Amino acid sequence: MRLLTVQLRYQDPLNPLQDTDFIAQMAQFSSLEQLKNMNTSLDKNLGSDQQLNVAFHNNLVTALVGKTVEIPTIQITYDGESPSAVSYRLSEGARAAKVQIFDGRSQLVREFDLDISQPRGLVEWDGKSRFDTQVPAGTYRVLALAEDAGGSAIKADVLSPVRVDAVRYDTNGARIWAGNQELTIEDLFGVLAE
Repeated sequence: MRLLTVQLRYQDPLNPLQDTDFIAQMAQFSSLEQLKNMNTSLDKNLGSDQQLNVAFHNNLVTALVGKTVEIPTIQITYDGESPSAVSYRLSEGARAAKVQIFDGRSQLVREFDLDISQPRGLVEWDGKSRFDTQVPAGTYRVLALAEDAGGSAIKADVLSPVRVDAVRYDTNGARIWAGNQELTIEDLFGVLAE
């Protein structure tokens, strides 16, 4: 508006601004103002959508308290008596897969070939070594390995069930406490039925 006032004040009296030019400029300024208001309104709505998304996410995470979830792991514990379950998940396209169990010296203790027709599965380790001897109770390292038809490595994970004990919120969002460790929602592979 100020620009139009200055333009009118300093126009050439012998060649005044045409009515149609003046009206066209007014329409342009009006359109510009409407676009600015629309942009401000969209920014406010985007902020509201983001807040709604955060609230929904936090509510979803809070519902996990007391539930058992699966997280990736590289450890398995053998109690010396009962078989230990090793849960795994294979990426799509696996043509060969196995689970390997190692002792504290990184020596291969046992190896299981996996059924690639099942992208998720479970193998039970009875505590015996690959030489059919009983191993002592303790914590062992476990890896899942898979490859595609061309022999290239693809993603495979060993999963561990843990119970969600608490959810805490900070500036980075919801933090999940499960299995004596801090996790995010991205760390979870699934929620197990109770």
